[in-house]
Amino acid sequence: MGEVAEADLAVLVGVISDQKTVHDISHRTSCRALGVSEAWFYKWRRRPDEPTKREINR
Repeated sequence: MGEVAEADLAVLVGVISDQKTVHDISHRTSCRALGVSEAWFYKWRRRPDEPTKREINR
Protein backbone atom coordinates (compact mmCIF):
# COMPACT_ATOMS: atom_id res chain seq x y z
CA MET A 1 0.00 0.00 0.00
CA GLY A 2 1.12 3.51 -0.67
CA GLU A 3 1.45 6.27 1.87
CA VAL A 4 -1.82 7.88 0.86
CA ALA A 5 -3.74 4.65 1.30
CA GLU A 6 -2.28 4.05 4.77
CA ALA A 7 -3.06 7.62 5.78
CA ASP A 8 -6.67 7.10 4.69
CA LEU A 9 -6.89 3.94 6.79
CA ALA A 10 -5.50 5.77 9.80
CA VAL A 11 -8.15 8.46 9.33
CA LEU A 12 -10.85 5.79 9.14
CA VAL A 13 -9.68 4.31 12.45
CA GLY A 14 -9.77 7.82 13.94
CA VAL A 15 -13.32 8.38 12.73
CA ILE A 16 -14.51 5.11 14.27
CA SER A 17 -12.79 5.93 17.57
CA ASP A 18 -14.23 9.44 17.60
CA GLN A 19 -17.76 8.13 17.10
CA LYS A 20 -17.43 6.17 20.33
CA THR A 21 -15.86 9.03 22.25
CA VAL A 22 -17.98 11.92 21.02
CA HIS A 23 -21.34 10.34 20.19
CA ASP A 24 -21.25 7.11 22.25
CA ILE A 25 -21.78 5.01 19.10
CA SER A 26 -20.32 1.54 19.48
CA HIS A 27 -17.34 0.45 17.44
CA ARG A 28 -19.46 -2.38 16.04
CA THR A 29 -22.09 0.01 14.68
CA SER A 30 -19.49 2.38 13.22
CA CYS A 31 -17.61 -0.48 11.56
CA ARG A 32 -20.79 -1.85 10.00
CA ALA A 33 -21.80 1.58 8.73
CA LEU A 34 -18.37 2.13 7.16
CA GLY A 35 -18.10 -1.38 5.75
CA VAL A 36 -15.11 -2.66 7.72
CA SER A 37 -14.84 -5.55 10.15
CA GLU A 38 -14.36 -5.03 13.85
CA ALA A 39 -11.30 -7.29 13.69
CA TRP A 40 -9.76 -4.98 11.10
CA PHE A 41 -10.50 -1.92 13.27
CA TYR A 42 -8.93 -3.41 16.41
CA LYS A 43 -5.91 -4.62 14.45
CA TRP A 44 -5.30 -1.17 12.96
CA ARG A 45 -6.01 0.63 16.22
CA ARG A 46 -3.07 -1.06 17.95
CA ARG A 47 -0.83 -0.99 14.88
CA PRO A 48 2.65 0.43 15.59
CA ASP A 49 3.72 3.68 13.91
CA GLU A 50 6.78 2.03 12.40
CA PRO A 51 6.47 -0.84 9.90
CA THR A 52 7.26 -4.27 11.27
CA LYS A 53 10.23 -6.30 10.03
CA ARG A 54 7.85 -8.50 8.09
CA GLU A 55 6.30 -5.49 6.32
CA ILE A 56 9.74 -4.15 5.46
CA ASN A 57 10.76 -7.51 3.96
CA ARG A 58 7.63 -7.61 1.82
